[in-house]
Amino acid sequence: MSVLDLDELLEDVLTMPPEKQRQTAEDAIEYTKRMLWVPNPGSQTEAFYSKADETGFGGEAGPGKTDLILGLSVDQHQRSLVLRRINKEAEKLVVRYEEILGSRNGWNGRGTWRLPNGRLIDIGGCEHEDSKQGYKGFPHDLIGVDEVVDFTESQYTFIIQWCRSTVEGQRCRVVATFNPPTKPSGLWVIRRWGPWLDPHHPRPAKSGELRWFTTIDDKDTEVEGQGPHLVDGEMITAKSRAFIRGYLHENVALAKTGYDATRAAAPKEY
Repeated sequence: MSVLDLDELLEDVLTMPPEKQRQTAEDAIEYTKRMLWVPNPGSQTEAFYSKADETGFGGEAGPGKTDLILGLSVDQHQRSLVLRRINKEAEKLVVRYEEILGSRNGWNGRGTWRLPNGRLIDIGGCEHEDSKQGYKGFPHDLIGVDEVVDFTESQYTFIIQWCRSTVEGQRCRVVATFNPPTKPSGLWVIRRWGPWLDPHHPRPAKSGELRWFTTIDDKDTEVEGQGPHLVDGEMITAKSRAFIRGYLHENVALAKTGYDATRAAAPKEY
């Protein structure tokens, strides 16, 4: 059963005959029983399984942006770096990890969590511009940047250079989550994910659609496919990028709490 088949079955299960419902439930249990965290059907699942080298996820409060990064780190990756801009905000992620894992076993209290299956998760902040230097040279196959609009563009592009792995077959990816920027300092994300977010982009992209980019000297050039491509005299392999719009109503547990009303009443900057 493919991921897309599973997602479609979960959405259609109530319209199935009873016997088909039972079989669907058994298939879902079998598929997810080895996962520590399971994404919600819809956009969170789409982002979890996106093929993009660099995925943006969000668009509004409440679709499970932070959980997406944490879930990927415990289920899909061998060495993960999970970041929030403010150090104290990064420390709060430990509480959610404890809820997912059921204990703090493996947490060293200094920013690193080692799971029994050997997965390693580094949790940190990047409060000052030069804090990015602390992540130089340390490879991670997942770099998750939560609320990326709080980061400077130079912090983000510097840190993601070390998204790589020497483990054969291990997928490497960057996931950045964010709501629409409300301050000028965060507007760089509109440019980086321009095909999906810029209403004036000449070649708009649909949510989840992959686009390919080469980058030389911090200059992005959109190209067709992975390549390699000849750019400024160099043969460059492009990397894929996507943005997936998330929705509060798909996060059933949170939507039931009346969070939509709380969100609507919040000051604009939130």
